[in-house]
Amino acid sequence: MSIKTNSGGLYEALKVKAAGEWAAAKEAVTSGDGTMALDDSERVKVLSPGRLVVKRFFRNKLALVGLVILVAMFSFSFLGPLFYPYKQTDLFYKFDYLNIDYASAIERSEYVPYRIPGAPVIPSTIANRFNSYIIEMKAQDISEMTAVGGDGAEYTVNRLRDRIYTLSTAHIDFIGTYYQNATVAIYERTIDAFEWSGDIQSDGLKDAALGAISGEIEVFEFEGERYAVFYTRRRCTIALADPVFRGAAQGEGFIAALEESLDNEEFTYGGRLFNISDNGDGSFNITEEGDVSIAIIGSTYVFNALEVGTDFSDEFKMNALFALYGNGEFTSDGASYTIAEEGDDIFFFDSSGTAIGTLSNYSIRRYSGQDTLSLEFKEAAKAVFEDMQEKNITLTTFMYGVHEVDKDGNYVYNEDGTPHFVDSELTVSRKNTGEFVLTVDQITYLIDIYAAPSSEHRFGTDGDGMDILARMMYGGRISLMVGFVVVFIEMILGVVMGALSGFFSGWVDTLIMRIVDVFYCIPSYPILIIFGALFDKLKMDAYQRIAWMMVILGIFGWAPIARLVRGQILSLREQEFMVAQEATGMKTRRRIFRHLVPNVMPQLIVAATMNIGAVIIYESTLSFLGLGVKHPLATWGTMINAITSNSENMVKYTYIWIPVGLLICLTVVAFNFVGDGLRDAFDPKMRR
Repeated sequence: MSIKTNSGGLYEALKVKAAGEWAAAKEAVTSGDGTMALDDSERVKVLSPGRLVVKRFFRNKLALVGLVILVAMFSFSFLGPLFYPYKQTDLFYKFDYLNIDYASAIERSEYVPYRIPGAPVIPSTIANRFNSYIIEMKAQDISEMTAVGGDGAEYTVNRLRDRIYTLSTAHIDFIGTYYQNATVAIYERTIDAFEWSGDIQSDGLKDAALGAISGEIEVFEFEGERYAVFYTRRRCTIALADPVFRGAAQGEGFIAALEESLDNEEFTYGGRLFNISDNGDGSFNITEEGDVSIAIIGSTYVFNALEVGTDFSDEFKMNALFALYGNGEFTSDGASYTIAEEGDDIFFFDSSGTAIGTLSNYSIRRYSGQDTLSLEFKEAAKAVFEDMQEKNITLTTFMYGVHEVDKDGNYVYNEDGTPHFVDSELTVSRKNTGEFVLTVDQITYLIDIYAAPSSEHRFGTDGDGMDILARMMYGGRISLMVGFVVVFIEMILGVVMGALSGFFSGWVDTLIMRIVDVFYCIPSYPILIIFGALFDKLKMDAYQRIAWMMVILGIFGWAPIARLVRGQILSLREQEFMVAQEATGMKTRRRIFRHLVPNVMPQLIVAATMNIGAVIIYESTLSFLGLGVKHPLATWGTMINAITSNSENMVKYTYIWIPVGLLICLTVVAFNFVGDGLRDAFDPKMRR
């Protein structure tokens, strides 16, 4: 009885003790606000491994900061362009006052030649020396000069009047060719081929010659003419057996007179003078000089039209020059014109007597080369040029009405539609070459380069006139994409090679590790420089260049991942769970990629996260050096490279490279923060 009582008391005592321990435990794990809290050892009992990693990651404040930055960067780069109105390649323009080259002028000293239609053809060797002949004539103060061409013909240069010269020659008529035992062909026996000379050849003559050669015949006839064959061991020479003249018939005694004068350069027959030219192969060309006629007329005069945009044909200019020397009347394109001198000026008029243009010794054109300046402007400019030459000065200014341009770059017109001119100061500078350049301040349509930050362009524009903020967004796309793709390629290659090396060991491990050592030894920058030069030579598309760059960087970067995976698998393959899988007969591929590789994923995730930042730095460096992405595509590296041409730009355009540099730094630091957080979260020994 007493035992029961004691037992009941002991039972009650144990209940009281258990209740007290539970209350104490509850009080120990209860926070100040009454909620339950578990330490890491208790949490392991109730949380899955994935949730445990997430909980540990989010308790790391630096990792959270890095995650927020990465979310902001991805939103900025991939979502920002969807709402931003500008693209990365959009060019922006502005209107601004600029001192532009308005016109240029030069006093024409070279004679412009105009060829007379139907006149004798002048050899280029003579025509190209036309100005040289005139300079020589002026030096000798003569009005006529005769020159002999390479063909023996005579050419005469005449001065019609000041600034007008002509080049004349006689018509040369080809009469025919005289063959005196001329060689017609050479037959090579060894190669069974004919080498013909001159213009006496035909398939019939070839067949007749082959027939004679096969029969060893020394003389044969073909189409009424006799041919002689001279034989040697290796070749046969076919020549005319009798003299032959081929050309227009000139009379019975012509051939006889020709044969008597073959040693001379000319002969006379029927009161006509013929020239003889020896071709050197037994043939002679016979020509006859016709009447002397003007072939070229040249002048330094410039034709200026009263009506802007009017262009005069070469026929008009040629006939006007002849008329200026003659009676002052000429026709062109079916219309009649007159030309006359009025004081120091020379005008030409149409049939109604209306002046349509003038001659000048100055060629005055817009600086672009267009002849759209008014005659009044040309006359005013000419007076300024002559005054500068007289005073021997090289710089001056004058006022003249210039077509007004509004602030939007549009020409201003009067109510009646005529151009509105505004008096402007033109600066005239005289060059050492004798050229005059006229400049004026005018509103001009310009590319808006290096614009300062404004409401329209938040970060301004770059040296190409493109919006910097837009290029920062699109550049972030490429930089981030390159980082992820390169790391993905590294992971694929590294995991496969490292898993095979660690699982099989032996010669497989040795082979793969030696390959890894080779990739460690490859100098990546020189290789990339070579590839960059190759891509430039091939003029590769910018997107293709990016793809190739990502592949090359991925191939060069897989070796560290392979070593990491190999080391982890070497320690895991001997674990009990792997022995059990092997005992059950599981295939090798499944054991590697279903059980071993997943156990290495925490380390791979950490390595990949931290490696992305390194790849972004690598890509930015390559683009900075000009080896990466090419213009017009933007990356953060190329944007900085565009500013670093000189130190002055670095100081002057800080609003371009500092924001881009901050983006690179923040992105890389954020990836490192996230990588550190994942490393700590995956470490089972970490207690925070």
